[in-house]
Amino acid sequence: MCGTVHPPAQPVMTPNTLLLILSIHALALVSPGPDFAVVTRTAIVSGRRAGLWAAAGVATAIGIYVLVSVLGMSLVLAALPGLSRILAVVGALYLAWLGVQCLRSRGQLPDAQGTQAGHKAFVSGFLTNLLNPKAMLYFGSVLSQALKPGLAAADVALLWTLLVAESLLWFALVALLFSSRPVLAWLRARLVWLDRTVGAVLLVLAAKVSLLAAR
Repeated sequence: MCGTVHPPAQPVMTPNTLLLILSIHALALVSPGPDFAVVTRTAIVSGRRAGLWAAAGVATAIGIYVLVSVLGMSLVLAALPGLSRILAVVGALYLAWLGVQCLRSRGQLPDAQGTQAGHKAFVSGFLTNLLNPKAMLYFGSVLSQALKPGLAAADVALLWTLLVAESLLWFALVALLFSSRPVLAWLRARLVWLDRTVGAVLLVLAAKVSLLAAR
């Protein structure tokens, strides 16, 4: 007598797995990179509101990466090996463009604090993370190993919410810190050198990405 065939059970997100993913993500967030550099400079140059907009842009891009990882980003990159190189080249060019803009800066604090500046800051933060090959490598390899396709919708929603909230909280704190009056007072006379430093770091990152893409 043939037994009843049951459909395969959906993967379940255990508390230990969730805690592990959140811990890994926290370590990735606090490590210095283009996201930190852009949010920091935006908060200093354009003010607290623009810095928070940039933080929101970074968190939004991270939310997209989490969804793509759940859908099997590693499988997509494996099926389309050329896509990774194309994205790396585009990311390198964008990082280089940001670096040149910082190097050309005169270290002045603009007066514009309006909605347009906020929207531009959001786009800058969004593209910085979305085109960051470090983020691609992280979500495409490390995180996708823990995010198994086929997770229950409730688990996906919970994980997405926590990762995006964790990202937004960290970069919002960065924006608040570097837009505070004591920090601004110390950096105001050193803003041009901060721009030069951030620009140099972004250009170095762009060069490293270009070398990786050429291999």
